[in-house]
Amino acid sequence: MKFTVFTPTFNRKELLKKLYKSLQKQSYKDFEWLIVDDGSTDGTKEKVKEFLCEKKLDIKYYFKENGGKQRAYNFATEKANGELFICLDSDDEYVENGLETILKYWKKYEKNTDIAGMGYLSTYPNGEVIGSSFPEKEMISTQFKIYNKYRVKGDKGLMFRTEIIKKYKFPVFEDEKFITEAVVYNRICEKYKMVYVNEKIEIKEYQEDGLTAKYNNLLLRNPKGQALYHNEINSQKLTLKQKILNNAVYYKFCKVAGYKFRKIFQESKSKLFLILAIPIGEFMWKKVKL
Repeated sequence: MKFTVFTPTFNRKELLKKLYKSLQKQSYKDFEWLIVDDGSTDGTKEKVKEFLCEKKLDIKYYFKENGGKQRAYNFATEKANGELFICLDSDDEYVENGLETILKYWKKYEKNTDIAGMGYLSTYPNGEVIGSSFPEKEMISTQFKIYNKYRVKGDKGLMFRTEIIKKYKFPVFEDEKFITEAVVYNRICEKYKMVYVNEKIEIKEYQEDGLTAKYNNLLLRNPKGQALYHNEINSQKLTLKQKILNNAVYYKFCKVAGYKFRKIFQESKSKLFLILAIPIGEFMWKKVKL
């Protein structure tokens, strides 16, 4: 099997129905649809049973206790049978030749073991590109460089070799249900590169109650994961300004998480810049408290 299309879902019964119809229209058919239901109570299970009875797609459905997208993602990578792995949220869909277009480019790179996967453009339902396009029509880089060196903006669609994404699990904290996906992507880019193409493949329809809505509050409710993310960014090539600002934000989230200074300092991957950033971090922390 070529693709695993993974959809994490929580109380998105109607959106799943829309995505189900969209996947049926894909011009390339060799894929499984792996649905991980993160504790839905809106009849999602019954709706998926209807899909299964129709036998129009190869569907694998799993129900688990609500634990957030990162736990659902880790679970899905263990269950995936496809050679290539795609996360397609319940409010997303692909253009009808999406998988076919991905394969068209991927055939040029699939034997290059230094490349972990592919990135492509996401659009709003009206076709407008979310954020900005890549600087070249087709290029090789890393997720970190795309956003920090080339200043690309906005969400992008991503595909990974399943054998690689299986090795990079999302960190989980017992009392938190969210961590930015960039934690995993940055870890991958320490060893692998990605192919990026300026093709409109993914269509996103953001929901008012989705993860993207009220994003800052979401991060503050999950500070341990966010502190880890900013601490690990210190392993990337940063400018002086970026190092200070990043460590200030790291300090802020550590304080929100209730960490003592000893722990913050001992676990820091950039102790010098942490010390320099503390005044800014304290200001950020006090602003959060207010």
